[in-house]
Amino acid sequence: MIKEQKISVGIRIVSMLLDDMVMAFIAMFFFVPGMILGFATAFEISHEPATVEIFGFNYITFIGFALYFCKDCIQGRSIAKRVLKLQVVENSSGKVASPIRCCIRNIFCIFWCIEVIVTLVNPNRRIGDLVAGTKVVPFHPEHKQPKINSIQIVFSMLLAYAVVMLMMLPLEAWKSRIKSNQITYVASSLNEQAANETEQLFADSLGTHLTSDVRVYDQLEQNKDLKYVSVILRLNQNYLENDNNYEEIKSVTVPLILEKFPEGTFVGQVQYVYQQHHSTHTRTLTLDWRKKE
Repeated sequence: MIKEQKISVGIRIVSMLLDDMVMAFIAMFFFVPGMILGFATAFEISHEPATVEIFGFNYITFIGFALYFCKDCIQGRSIAKRVLKLQVVENSSGKVASPIRCCIRNIFCIFWCIEVIVTLVNPNRRIGDLVAGTKVVPFHPEHKQPKINSIQIVFSMLLAYAVVMLMMLPLEAWKSRIKSNQITYVASSLNEQAANETEQLFADSLGTHLTSDVRVYDQLEQNKDLKYVSVILRLNQNYLENDNNYEEIKSVTVPLILEKFPEGTFVGQVQYVYQQHHSTHTRTLTLDWRKKE
């Protein structure tokens, strides 16, 4: 049994802050794969329709969040609590809190600001402790520590992961609404003749200033009456360094596209690309009149 002792407010706040820093560092490892993929696709020049992605946000990153909720699951002691010699125990019995209790108490860290305020008033028990039936006390090395319960730790991790998934549902719904308005073309409707004619149009009019690469699809998944037109313009001069030059190149290229494909008959994008040495400058202009219909 562990006899209750009061903990100073300063120690508890330092413990919370240290835990946040340590767990944020650990969680970053689970963000890296998504971040690498996100950065790789963000700067990729292709004819694929532009998409909205959140760097580093995927099901692997959820593990990083879940680990935060499970930070005290090994004998009631997170890394910060081991450094500061603290431990999470059951409030009624004083026994070391189970992994599941520790997970439940840490879920309330989503209300971090409120938890800090409560901790200032009662350093031993914040809101998560009141719900989970736990408290934080000084660690006593002379007391026998329970064996690590691997089954409960795994269950706690699954519980934490499920909670993170529920927390992310509003964001997933927001992403779904965005994706529902994103462009998806019918791959079989590729029109190579129209693409070649458009490239020739650019070559005849602006061949000394740029090189064009055009892709045309005659149908969209969302609307069979609209085409998808993607134009990549590789510039011989840097018209992208300031807004005035960018507007100048737009003023001569967009009318050429509209000459071939009248406004309202297609959606698509124009990517302006200027490459010099080891650097690449790009700007993307989206052409989408669906909202005006």
